[in-house]
Amino acid sequence: MNLRMIRLLAAASLVLLCANALAAHKDDLDVQRLTTSLNQLDNDPSLGHYAQAERSLARVAVQRLADASSRERPHALYLAERSVDQAKASAQLEDAQHQLNQLDREHDKILLQASRQDAEATRRELERQRLENQLAAEETQRLQAEGQAYSEAAEQARAEAEQAKKLAAAQSRSAALARKQASLAVAAARALRARMEGMTAHQGSKGKQMTVTGDAFAPGQSTLRPEARQHLGKLIQFVKSQPSKPIRIEGYTDATGSASANKALSLQRAQAVRNALIAAGVRASRMSTVGMGEADPVASNATASGRAMNRRVVVILRDQ
Repeated sequence: MNLRMIRLLAAASLVLLCANALAAHKDDLDVQRLTTSLNQLDNDPSLGHYAQAERSLARVAVQRLADASSRERPHALYLAERSVDQAKASAQLEDAQHQLNQLDREHDKILLQASRQDAEATRRELERQRLENQLAAEETQRLQAEGQAYSEAAEQARAEAEQAKKLAAAQSRSAALARKQASLAVAAARALRARMEGMTAHQGSKGKQMTVTGDAFAPGQSTLRPEARQHLGKLIQFVKSQPSKPIRIEGYTDATGSASANKALSLQRAQAVRNALIAAGVRASRMSTVGMGEADPVASNATASGRAMNRRVVVILRDQ
């Protein structure tokens, strides 16, 4: 019985040794594969002298993989592969930038060479004119006058061409900016319309309420944006659903600016919502407005998103 147990233990030990050997061999293959990738990058004639820092970090990561325990190995392998990929990508990016810079230098060289050729051609023409002027003084004076006029006209033409080029570039930038601003405005209008159409009522401490977000108004203004005014259907339906209840309209701002200015702006925005509801057929006698300023923030004023949430107008159907 003891002999059988000893044989079983020996067989189990042999299996464990084989498994460990296979794992170690796999570790060695991964380390060898990643090391080979880095060596190939080092020896690449185009990329070998780029991304030195990234390659150093990658080699550190590969060494950590080689030293990692079996428990740490999966994470170490992931980090090592990412580091090697990052080194390759960084080298390729630096090589592309180098090639771009080289093209820029070649372009400048071509322009300089063309300018020198123009200057040499002009010099030869002036020399020819000088020799002719020696033969005829009167002809010389006439040619000098014509040459001066030609030079001034050419300089003026070059200046006008350069100015036209700058103007065209400025107009192109301005048009691109206008298109971008228009695109952003359309996207903002669509987002605002979606928020206005998606408004829902919920129970507050004073009664059921619905909130109009601050982007329904232009920054620092108290007038409802046209796209907000056109999509007040949910709010109008909400206040008309219980015509016997009084309506309290509370305006709020973020903490930017003075407290007095914020209070005044919040009241004006509340009144703007009231006027829109009156225009939609809601009785003015049902509604009261109040400017709460920066009071009762619903989010932190330390972030832009928090300040945006605090800028709001709350419409409340007051409980009797």
